[in-house]
Amino acid sequence: MREYELKILDSLIDITPGNWDAMTEGNPTLCHAYLQSMIDAGCTTAKSGWLPQFLTLWRDIDGQQTLCGAVPLYVKSHSYGEYVFDWAWAEAYQRHGLAYYPKLLAAVPFTPCSGGRLLAKTSADKKILVDGLINLAGQSEVSSLHVLFPNAEDHQLLTNAGMMLRTSIQFHWQNAGYSGFDDFLAT
Repeated sequence: MREYELKILDSLIDITPGNWDAMTEGNPTLCHAYLQSMIDAGCTTAKSGWLPQFLTLWRDIDGQQTLCGAVPLYVKSHSYGEYVFDWAWAEAYQRHGLAYYPKLLAAVPFTPCSGGRLLAKTSADKKILVDGLINLAGQSEVSSLHVLFPNAEDHQLLTNAGMMLRTSIQFHWQNAGYSGFDDFLAT
């Protein structure tokens, strides 16, 4: 018998918010309320091109199925709301008679912020999630698997598993103690 089970969920409604949030390291864009509100509002649905397919890792702990890991994962039918410009890839696929969409995307919808994408407390559980992502992509009728803006640890685990690195530039503004916009312009 396996010591864990991977499940795909199309909603977080049946997961206790505290259990999910315990894995997010306090990142508000990964919290249960934020991700579920995107579904409830119709922002992340099949109709909007963001079909939730959260990859979850469960273990039997003291006779209870316990959430031990997760990935915010979506089946995408377009590239809107990702803040990554892969239109050239879609065009190249089309020129060769291939379908670029649907694709799998592990990301925070409409949010170009770096952070955890492999939500788990241990590296071993994160490795299980990586393997699960790669297996899911291989078994699904998708063109590819993308993980956007992962933190350094997740990035390393994904690279170690053979995923290719996409290099881009992201600009970050730092508030150097400005009290308002005029203060900023004065510098």
